[in-house]
Amino acid sequence: MTTRIKTKAINVGNDQEIIDVPGNKLLEWLTDRKKIPQHWKRSQVNILKLIDNACEVSSIEKKEYNYYDCQRIFKEFESAPGGNSTTLFGAYSNVNTQKWFDVIKAYEKDNYHIGESCQILSHNLNYEIPNLKKTIEKSIKTIEEDQKKPFLKNKTTAITTFKKACNDLGIKGDRIREEIIELPLQLTPLFNEVVDSISSNISVSNAIEFYTNFLRLTKVELGEGCKEPLPLLLFLIKNGNVTMKEREKILNPQAIELNEQIKDINSDKNYNNNNNNNNNNNNNNNNNNNNNNNNNNNNNNNNNNNNNNNNDSNNSNLLNSGNQPNLEIDWCITEDAVPIGEQPVIVWEDSEVDLNSQNIQWDDFSMDTIEIIDGSSITPTIELVESSGNNEDNNGNIKDTDKINIEKDGKQEQNQQDKFDEPIDPNETILEFRPLRNQFLDELFELEIFLNNRCLEMEKSNSMFGIDQLNDDSTDISTSQCKEYLKSISDILIKLSNTRVRQILEIKSSKKFVDRLVLQFTQKQQNIVKYTQLIIENDQKIEDLNLALGQSRNKIDQFNKETKLLKSNLEQSISNSLFDKKKINIMIPFSLN
Repeated sequence: MTTRIKTKAINVGNDQEIIDVPGNKLLEWLTDRKKIPQHWKRSQVNILKLIDNACEVSSIEKKEYNYYDCQRIFKEFESAPGGNSTTLFGAYSNVNTQKWFDVIKAYEKDNYHIGESCQILSHNLNYEIPNLKKTIEKSIKTIEEDQKKPFLKNKTTAITTFKKACNDLGIKGDRIREEIIELPLQLTPLFNEVVDSISSNISVSNAIEFYTNFLRLTKVELGEGCKEPLPLLLFLIKNGNVTMKEREKILNPQAIELNEQIKDINSDKNYNNNNNNNNNNNNNNNNNNNNNNNNNNNNNNNNNNNNNNNNDSNNSNLLNSGNQPNLEIDWCITEDAVPIGEQPVIVWEDSEVDLNSQNIQWDDFSMDTIEIIDGSSITPTIELVESSGNNEDNNGNIKDTDKINIEKDGKQEQNQQDKFDEPIDPNETILEFRPLRNQFLDELFELEIFLNNRCLEMEKSNSMFGIDQLNDDSTDISTSQCKEYLKSISDILIKLSNTRVRQILEIKSSKKFVDRLVLQFTQKQQNIVKYTQLIIENDQKIEDLNLALGQSRNKIDQFNKETKLLKSNLEQSISNSLFDKKKINIMIPFSLN
């Protein structure tokens, strides 16, 4: 089944027609009109052999040549000197010219040159040029999409996030784990700064005084063992952020002195024991030598002693069996002895107690006479007895009195240790010790809540439960003063309760938290590296696309140029060979510019 292709014949005047032919179906259009035979390709093998033979003869590079290339080469040889000379039979005398002339004649047989050119033109118009255009459009679109990818923005965001996290934690980010582990060293200067600000701030002292007077006037009962409100806060204002050892010296100086005395006694005792051990070792060595020397003498003496003992036993038997008087022992027993078989009677202050009686006389004893005493109300006292210097006995041991004092003091230290959930480090400051730091924060929050409530009461005048009902000069402050006190306490709490301080405290107390922080910072660094790599890859991809785009543009320009030339040559060949020099217009479905 053949497809009929429509064409147009246009009159342009002077009886000249222009035949419009579709360029993408030009070969079909010519074969349908039998301008080109269906078997036009059968001479293709012969033409290729002629071209190879002509290239060998004329020493030209072998490659694909079309009809117009062969015609151009023929004209070059023909125009050369002696190239157009002919023989008597009309053939060219120049071998090169004759060979390429044979190629051209083979092309023109059965209009093979027109069929091949139409096939090349249709292939360019239907496949090569459209595919190159699609490749160019796709490359341009891909480049635009890659340029719009937010890799650079994401990298900038990741860097900003990493730097912000480092600044919030107070590290540079060069050596993450080492810098994080060194952060707890910054706590002591921070705590000292806070305590100094509390001590030097008059508003804080006035706020504490105001709170103390309020509790005194309202007769609020303090907690068990608490003599005054906010004890730790007052201690820090008075003594500063001292170490736990110094705090213990301030709170219980006598116990510290006794501990030092005990340590001195124990050190002296250890020194004496070491000397005694050395002396004993020397004595033992001497005794061993003496024992070896005395063993021989003892063996001889034992033999003599055995003989003497035998004689003494014989003499004692003679004394006992002789006429010697009997010897009696005076046991200091009175003559009023209790006869055998009777029960003895024990005298208790001129009153006899009958042991046979089943009842014991308790006089007027009753439960009403027993006084029950609550053991919790008894406060044990420990007396420190001055030693006269003779705290040891003859064997170098501590006397019983000192041992009792030491045991009591040890129990007191154990009770002090039991107050906290964590072991105490003597070189650690008060605010570095977690239980005391929590107590300090609780006292500050307690004071803040109190001042906040007082401010709200003062803003509401004539309140039934307001502070103005106390009628005392010690609690008579203005609202602005109360707010100033509140601001001072809040500023201190902000310094101690911000995110950075909490993280540093977690770092100090937990190794797992350190690992978690290091992992978070490592992930942020990995994000930066990832986006950096993506940017490099994207830039390389864009560069490759630009290179491919340039090559595609060069190709399509070359195809457009060749197609234009081929179109012009075909129009002339078809017009001269097939349509009696009528003007042929090959229509192109797109621009070849």
